[in-house]
Amino acid sequence: MAHDTSHDSVKQKDRTAILERRLKRERNSREQAEQLLREKTQSLYETLKESQAVQKDLELALWASQESFWSWKANTDIMEIRSFSLHSENEITWSGTLIHMMERVHEDDLDGLQFHWTMALHGNRDRIEFSFRLKLEREYQWVRLRGRVLKRGQNGEALHIVGTTKDITSQRKAEHSFHLMASAFASSREPMLVLSPELVITECNDAFIQLMGASVKEQCIGMDFNRIFISEKVNRELLGINKQLRFESSIKAKGEQVKSVDISIALFETYQQTSSYLIATMRDITDRKRNEAKLRQLALSDELTGLSNRNSLREFISTLVKNKQQFVLAFIDLDGFKAINDTAGHDQGDIELKRVGTLLTGIFDKSGNVGRWGGDEFIAVLPGQTVKDVADKSTQLIQKIEENLVRAKSSKLRLSASVGIAEFPEHSDNIESLLQCADAAMYRAKELGKGQAFIYEVGLYESMTQQVSMVNDLRRTVENHLLDFYIQGKYDLRGELKGGEVLCRWISGLHGVVSPAIFIPIAEEHKLDSAIGLQALDAACDYISIMESQQGDAIPLSVNISANQMLDPLFPEQAASICENNHVSPEYIELELTESVFVKDEKKALRALNRLRDYGFRLSLDDFGCGFSSLSYLRSFQFEVVKVDKSLVQGIHQDSKANALFMGLVAMLRSLKIDIVAEGVELESYLPFMEHAEVQLMQGFYFDKPMPYDQFLARHTTEPER
Repeated sequence: MAHDTSHDSVKQKDRTAILERRLKRERNSREQAEQLLREKTQSLYETLKESQAVQKDLELALWASQESFWSWKANTDIMEIRSFSLHSENEITWSGTLIHMMERVHEDDLDGLQFHWTMALHGNRDRIEFSFRLKLEREYQWVRLRGRVLKRGQNGEALHIVGTTKDITSQRKAEHSFHLMASAFASSREPMLVLSPELVITECNDAFIQLMGASVKEQCIGMDFNRIFISEKVNRELLGINKQLRFESSIKAKGEQVKSVDISIALFETYQQTSSYLIATMRDITDRKRNEAKLRQLALSDELTGLSNRNSLREFISTLVKNKQQFVLAFIDLDGFKAINDTAGHDQGDIELKRVGTLLTGIFDKSGNVGRWGGDEFIAVLPGQTVKDVADKSTQLIQKIEENLVRAKSSKLRLSASVGIAEFPEHSDNIESLLQCADAAMYRAKELGKGQAFIYEVGLYESMTQQVSMVNDLRRTVENHLLDFYIQGKYDLRGELKGGEVLCRWISGLHGVVSPAIFIPIAEEHKLDSAIGLQALDAACDYISIMESQQGDAIPLSVNISANQMLDPLFPEQAASICENNHVSPEYIELELTESVFVKDEKKALRALNRLRDYGFRLSLDDFGCGFSSLSYLRSFQFEVVKVDKSLVQGIHQDSKANALFMGLVAMLRSLKIDIVAEGVELESYLPFMEHAEVQLMQGFYFDKPMPYDQFLARHTTEPER
């Protein structure tokens, strides 16, 4: 029994050992299986993650390229479009049948889309690509559709198609703009070019080809842009700084034809400034330049004479002054031109101006520039000449001008000229000042008798400036009625006061006491004489009124009237009106005039004298015996009084010839029944001769000097007889 138990015990142990080994093997197998399962699971997980990552990368790639994924299946006829974003939760999905999508397609693109789709469905074409307009929300957008057939049926029909789609609206607009720009570039009437940064022509339009006179574009492509210019060229440095440039130049086209062009260049850089190019636009301005040259010629030429005008002369003078080049300037003013213009007419005046222009050109033009300064004034600018040479030539010019005689209205008129000469820089180094020096010299030539040339002298301009100051001062004095009017008596042989003469006096705050011999010619030259004459006439009427009120009686007074005023058609009425306003009868007023009025216009003078006589004025011929002195005036015009000039009175008590001339002249006037007034009676020794000649009235310092009216009136109130 013991043996059996032991044996069973051994068997039991063996079975236990076997079971343990079996369990161990099963445990090991299970652990290996579990390990394998874990590894497979991990592998599957990682594969899934990779698949998801790849899908996400694909979605991100589609998002980054702004593409959407679409899929169509025949069994459902559903098209599904998926648009991706950076975050998967923002994915947008649209699905619908083909009919639904076709309803959104623009009608102009519908046939094209149907054709491409049909070719993919039933044709042998696996690929599909087409662009069309699709209405999204309110507006149409351009869409590009790409796809590929994945699966076909037994009859070759497409069962499944997938692809991508993209909104290409911006791209289509850009392409449209590009095509418009390309079309504008090609069809522009203005020459246009595309240039490389090295200024090589890479593209050009037909207008540029025509401008250059080329036959084909290839003759222009590859040319150096700067080499086509023959004047100003492209400034690369300036273009690099400003990015654009505009200038005018000239080019030599085919056949050696030179054309003027206006060039505009702009620098353009591509995206991220990886490269750059230039766009140049050219405009043919040849006709404009030609017209500008013609206009400039017209602007610098005098229309009548064809000489240089003031602008041209100034440019010429400015160039000489800028270059510090010596020259002589001659200022020519015509004498007697106004008389020709007024009497013979403006056409004849123009003929004379042209004739003077021709003479100027013939004498001066070879050595300088001559032109018309304006009106009847001319200027000659003569480089490298001496003032003596110019003075000699000016004398020749004056002689040539005076050779022509103009006949008009039974008058014989002759033109002359006064020339003022100044030198640069001797007399002035300033343009305006030099012109003023020449102008002053010209006026000096006029003062010396006209028809001559005068070389500027130091101080002459200052003197002329003083004269201008005097003119302005005189004008202010006349306008403000600040002139004084003195009285000088007229006496008979017994020394009794029978009349008086109103004489103008000017006491200037700037120039002191100015002699009538100085300011009266100035007044006549600047047309102030008429105003002075009217003021003198008004003063005479005022003095006569005072005499009548204080003494009960008055003496007649004479007033000097200039030739300009006498020929004024308004003067007779003005004179009569002044007398009427002062309640003075015109018979108390004696109007004194000189023979110069007849020289200017006899017919107008006669009409004026007759009208004044009709109003009742007495008329007196002044300064008889000097100046023009023509006895025919005494026959043609009825004068009540003649004033014998003091030049015929002086010396009659000492010189038998002077006495005989005086006596004969007085006898002639008496025979014509004309009252006589002798001027310049300064000595008592003249009186016997006056008495012998039976002169009615005398005037001169022997009796009295001109004096203010209050002094004159006081003297003759207390001393009625001399």
